[in-house]
Amino acid sequence: MTTLLDTHVHVWGGSTIAYPWLAEVPDLGRVCAPHQIDRADALTTRMVAVEADAAPTDRLSEAQWIAGLQNEWPELAAIVAGVDLGGDVPRQLDALSQIDLVVGVRHQLQSEPAESWRVDAISAGLAELARRGWTFDACVRHRQLPAFLEIARSSPGSKIVIDHLGKPPVDAGIASAEGLAWKDSIQRLAELPNVTVKISGLAAESTDEASFDANADAFIAAAVEAFGVERSMIGSDWPVSAVLGGRSTTSGWVERVRRAVFPTPEEWDLLAGGVGERFYGLAPAR
Repeated sequence: MTTLLDTHVHVWGGSTIAYPWLAEVPDLGRVCAPHQIDRADALTTRMVAVEADAAPTDRLSEAQWIAGLQNEWPELAAIVAGVDLGGDVPRQLDALSQIDLVVGVRHQLQSEPAESWRVDAISAGLAELARRGWTFDACVRHRQLPAFLEIARSSPGSKIVIDHLGKPPVDAGIASAEGLAWKDSIQRLAELPNVTVKISGLAAESTDEASFDANADAFIAAAVEAFGVERSMIGSDWPVSAVLGGRSTTSGWVERVRRAVFPTPEEWDLLAGGVGERFYGLAPAR
């Protein structure tokens, strides 16, 4: 495959949609529009837009706004919308089902202590997603992985992808106690056939470029070794990983994954598109 399905990009800037968290991250622009996206020198030909933690009252509007960008964003292939799995999930999904290109959802579990998760509600929400054939992007931090593992185990019919490799402790390194705990959790999650991993977001999990360069490759290699290329997909995490921490271009991230995994051409086809197509239910690239 000579093109890339970027399975994780963000846009924001709709005039009526609030993103409270952006006030705490001045390095990120107030507007991130489709024409600004790093397309890796035209390598990227399709993209999955992932919700960007809009205010709870604006989640539906965010998905509607993204869908309305199709004329100026020809690469847009799918949308992962924001939901509250602790709320009325059927009602939220009914509303989202009216929006073109929505194929799955994300609930920002990373923002909530694992001990406060409403496990029964989350599991019920995942069951409703499975009933509809929709996907779930799990945005969790490495310390939350053991708790999420139990939820994933109780939801065998759900299609789950672990965003950003479960946000490992990049600065500490894979040989640290935290790194080894992350690796153990990732290996246990990989034992579940309904769980996939998204190779994305490590630049933003690093303090700086030195830490990113020193430690990211080992986490990539360990995640792909655990899940296999058959359940691993690439995402740029633009613009977050382009601006924060280790700061990576999409081309740089692609080359880093190639170096860490050293895939055969057939394996690269899976990483760069095939797995994302299958997971999100997209037609194969032409």
